[in-house]
Amino acid sequence: MNEIPRPSGRPADALAERLAVELTRAVVRAEKGPGGTLDRRELARRLSVSPSSLYAYLNGTTLPGTGVFDALLTALGVTGPEAGRLATLRDEVDAARRLRPGTARRSPGTPGVPRQLPLSHPVFVGRDAELARLDAVRTPPGDSVPGRAGVAVVEGTAGVGKTALALHWAHRTQDHFPDGQLYVDLRGFGDDAIMDPGEALHGFLQALGVTPGAVPADVTVASGLLRTLLVGRRVLLVLDNARSADQVRPLLPTDAGSVAVVTSRNRLDGLVIREGARRIALDVLPRYAARSLLERQMGAERIAQEQRAADELVDLCARLPLALSVAAARTAAAPAGSVAALVRELRRARAPLDLFGVQDADVDLRSVFHGSYALLPAPAARLFRLLGCHPGPEIDATACAGLVGDMEPPVALLDVLTAAHLVRQHTPGRYTLHDLLRLYAVELLDRGAPQERRDATERLLRHCLDTARLADHHLEPWRPAPGGTPERTGAQPWIDDHASATDWFESELSTLQALIAQAAASPGLESYAWRLADSCAVHLRRSGRRAQRAAVHALARDAAARAGHRAAHATATRRLADALSRLGRTGEALDLLYATLRACHGLGDPEGVREARLSLVRVHTSCGEPRRAMPHARLALALAERTGDPVALADGLTSVAQQWERLGEHAVALDHARRALDLYTRLGHLDGQAGILIGMGRAEQGLGRPAAAIGHYEVSLGLDRALGDRFREAHALEHLGDAHAALGRSGDAHALWEEALTLFEELHHPDAEPVRAKLGTAADYAPVSASSQLSP
Repeated sequence: MNEIPRPSGRPADALAERLAVELTRAVVRAEKGPGGTLDRRELARRLSVSPSSLYAYLNGTTLPGTGVFDALLTALGVTGPEAGRLATLRDEVDAARRLRPGTARRSPGTPGVPRQLPLSHPVFVGRDAELARLDAVRTPPGDSVPGRAGVAVVEGTAGVGKTALALHWAHRTQDHFPDGQLYVDLRGFGDDAIMDPGEALHGFLQALGVTPGAVPADVTVASGLLRTLLVGRRVLLVLDNARSADQVRPLLPTDAGSVAVVTSRNRLDGLVIREGARRIALDVLPRYAARSLLERQMGAERIAQEQRAADELVDLCARLPLALSVAAARTAAAPAGSVAALVRELRRARAPLDLFGVQDADVDLRSVFHGSYALLPAPAARLFRLLGCHPGPEIDATACAGLVGDMEPPVALLDVLTAAHLVRQHTPGRYTLHDLLRLYAVELLDRGAPQERRDATERLLRHCLDTARLADHHLEPWRPAPGGTPERTGAQPWIDDHASATDWFESELSTLQALIAQAAASPGLESYAWRLADSCAVHLRRSGRRAQRAAVHALARDAAARAGHRAAHATATRRLADALSRLGRTGEALDLLYATLRACHGLGDPEGVREARLSLVRVHTSCGEPRRAMPHARLALALAERTGDPVALADGLTSVAQQWERLGEHAVALDHARRALDLYTRLGHLDGQAGILIGMGRAEQGLGRPAAAIGHYEVSLGLDRALGDRFREAHALEHLGDAHAALGRSGDAHALWEEALTLFEELHHPDAEPVRAKLGTAADYAPVSASSQLSP
């Protein structure tokens, strides 16, 4: 079948001609089809019209009424999508014929061309990539696709600058749209009633020359008329603040050359899927652009005088353009006009969003956020509020399950929040919201029932504790877990081996530290602080986070003291002492450990006494005092022999072996070390094996057997890398270099020391200094003792 020629001439006549061609084809098909016996006189009789009227319908001189037209299509066997398309075409002809004469087209540049764009913001920064993507929507006329106008959807959270971007681009490119620029605020968010598409169509059609009385009441007919009027024209339509794809769809042009730019706080998937709209998602400004925005609004000279305050203000405004603009206006209006003064106010304010409040609701931050929140379904609104309980920079879907008390991640609810741009999924399964939205969520919680916050906080703490215990178990599966081996539940992330456990701790560590601080300050929830700290202890030690380790255990100790839990306080004190020893604060560590020893004796806790003794051994060893360490090592071994616990026995033998080696009794040290290694091997205790093998290597070197030492060091190095213990890996590399140097292999030794030095420097550890000394005197090498190479 030949393609219908594109009509020319006036829109109404062209459309009528096209309709006539379509109807004639349908009649011919009915006459020539299988069993076709259609008689045109009989057809006219069935339609209750004269044969001449039917002829007028088919040649386009008369337009049938809707009832006659529907009956005609039925008689011709035209059904489904084709019938709908022809009915729409008939309505467009009807609407086009109702135009007042002479207004269907105007010449470009005449006073009647609509220029509806509002003022753009005088200060616009950044967004170069987004502007380029908008430019790509404006296809050059020669490259246009028939029946395909350009459509872009600018999406993002409230106050992120969607309208500013759309209007900036629209004004910048308006010369490319000589037939006019149409603008409408669809009022999709806020207190005003949402605009019906019919109202927007009425305004557009009048702007294009349709008299008010000629505007069709039916939205479908009016939409067809709009498309008809835009045929052959190059018009820009800015559809601002849309709530849904259905609200926007009737306003979209179809003819190539025109472009529609839609802005919305919601993710308008329907326009992307059905209309092929280009999605342009806005995030908060990059730091450089946020600072530039402040400079241009407040003056570069003022910002230069208060650089640190300006940088902090950028962070306090979460790099949100609306918040930055409000802050700049507030500073300019203040008598002192000081950036630092506003920063102090924001830091001290009980309700920081109050300082972003203004009389105009459309730029009042709290009102703007409420416009998005108020449209959420109740379950999604509850989840958003409860996110105010989560103190971390980001949250994963399984933690959200903990927040709301579900056994499975609430993916559907998170998708609702993501679609509303109230949270952002920055990696699969992990979500974040900027600080001002977090403050708003906290305010919502504060206005609600106190029990809602407490229950959600405890659910989150319980979820994170259960997950941390599961991950900790996979870091040391040989260690008996209090309360039995943790089992994964549906609400937890998939953690089933050492690697997944390490990855989970790495991604959640900042959140866990914040939760520990939150629990420590919450009456009745303090126990979560020390239990979470215990679960993080192994990962903190192995990853070499010395300062973070000390901070976590200090929080746990304070929480136990406030709760009056003496046993937990003693354990947290010992763990804090171990951490302080790693930071070189040995005096404080010793004071804490002797206090722990007294507390454990008072509690009748022999296991606590044994652990405190081993910690004392490590502190004295790090100070190079094996003679002071040895009594504690022997007492720890004696306590282990009394209980017969194999792990405790292996730890005691290791501790004694280390002191004999440092005292120069290498053969005695090896005897104890072999017994410890045998126990660790039978237990599958990789951590213990890695530690004692370094001690055995040192003893072999002390006996003049560097080749045997290399074998021990290499096995330890492999275990340390598998365990992710970066601190001990560095020491294994250092000692391996020592052994190669003793065999005269200076090149190998130098390479190993370089690798060890890199690790120590990454850990910011003082044990880097002895390695630097070895590298500086490699030609005439003498071993330099490391300070705390075996301390946990």
